[in-house]
Amino acid sequence: MIDNKELVDIKENNYRNIYKLFFENEALAKPQIAKLLGLSLPTVVHNINKLLAENKIKEYGLTPSQGGRPATAYSLIPDAFIAIGIEIQHKNIKFIALNLQGKITALEVAPLRFSHSQDYLFKLCLHIENFITQHQYQAQQILGMGISIQGIVNKEGNKILYGRVLDCEKLNIAYIQQHFSVPVKFFHDVKCAAEAELWTVKYIENAIYVSISEHLGGAIILNNHIDLGKRGYSGALEHLQIQADGKECYCGQRGCLETYCSISALLENTETLDQFFTKLPQDTAIQQRWNHYLDALAKGLNYVYLFLERDIILGGEIAQYLHQTDIIEQLQQRIRKQNPFPIHTPFIRIAEQQNNATVMGAALPFIIAYLP
Repeated sequence: MIDNKELVDIKENNYRNIYKLFFENEALAKPQIAKLLGLSLPTVVHNINKLLAENKIKEYGLTPSQGGRPATAYSLIPDAFIAIGIEIQHKNIKFIALNLQGKITALEVAPLRFSHSQDYLFKLCLHIENFITQHQYQAQQILGMGISIQGIVNKEGNKILYGRVLDCEKLNIAYIQQHFSVPVKFFHDVKCAAEAELWTVKYIENAIYVSISEHLGGAIILNNHIDLGKRGYSGALEHLQIQADGKECYCGQRGCLETYCSISALLENTETLDQFFTKLPQDTAIQQRWNHYLDALAKGLNYVYLFLERDIILGGEIAQYLHQTDIIEQLQQRIRKQNPFPIHTPFIRIAEQQNNATVMGAALPFIIAYLP
């Protein structure tokens, strides 16, 4: 005999499984759901009515008739819930709203120079409130807010353990949280970008994600998840020393990969990536600088590949330029020459999710946690 708890569990599972089908199919009618899940039609009708009342699904139209009466089909309301992603940069803040299908439904960039002050936090909260108000989001609609920061964050997402790039270790999430009724968490910016790549590609067994933007960073993907390590430092390849007594890094050490392979290290003065890669095919001085850059990057990536032996995904602002000519093959050849073991198959690829990957990854954990 089934006890009350088992009965409740069965009902909850039926509800969750029916709701999940709408994430996997564009539209479904009640008979289709009953057949797919092996449920009785009354059970399906009850749960469909519940989902309609909760504004999680909507009527989609009539299914094509096969001799009988056409049945009403239903589809997901992807904007029933959203998560907000916030990317804190040196001079700006970026906001997005991400719906249940992982699509960006709103995006804004606002000028706000970072400082670890009460005034900065006040203005940040004001910008968030304006974003929510402008797009008419209700508190009960927001699953959570993720804040991407250039710093190592603890696993709970409430404390910055290391943040010398922005000097952000004293940034207080409690001040931000008290202004909002939804969960707020910090996330490491590179881990966010890797999370967005995992969402876009759907399944990555094991990989090394390398983000090359103004600064360099890495993330270790293990069994389709981001491996944070013991305290959150896992993947910090930017501080691999590739040159003894080399250039000074913001961490206080010398010769870190960051000082040779970040975009800041590649570009000179006010030069942009567009300008650099436009001139690259003809300008011998830029070609020489690029070759030195690839040599340094190959040296660092070879260390990582030797230790972990897994595919490398290149993301960040530089990713969109790596499609030119045979850049990836040049990099692979450099690593093959340094590696003592034979590498016969391609092992470096460009990230699939390039635009807004970091801010998207800040919102994704709340979407993923909600999914049935």
